Amino acid sequence: MIIFVIMQSNGGHVAGQPTSRNEIVGIADSGLLLQIDGRQEVAPWSTISTVNAVLALIDRTSDQRIPVLVFEIVVGADERTFIVGESEPQWDPLASTLSDYLPGMPSFDIWGAELAASGMALLYERTGGLQ
Repeated sequence: MIIFVIMQSNGGHVAGQPTSRNEIVGIADSGLLLQIDGRQEVAPWSTISTVNAVLALIDRTSDQRIPVLVFEIVVGADERTFIVGESEPQWDPLASTLSDYLPGMPSFDIWGAELAASGMALLYERTGGLQ
């Protein structure tokens, strides 16, 4: 079982580490708009390896959970993980439109029910290599 913990107390910042955050900042017809190490780039839809939805713990002191989307995206030579929580501005646009761009991904009505029932749902897994 995989358990995600959303760290809010310090914004996920580790002392001595850079404060720039890798995040999904938007959606375009060509792919997801990413902020990586302070610069923006587009990740074409074909570079998304997987999308999962999980109920993540808000912090280590609570049993409260929120839905999050977990993306594995190939950026350059690396595969990076991007997490978008239900409370973030990108949640609604992503949850409502991803199925329009990723073949075979169920609509929110379907995966939302699965997430509520089991706490985890595999939404999308790319088959084959990069296209």
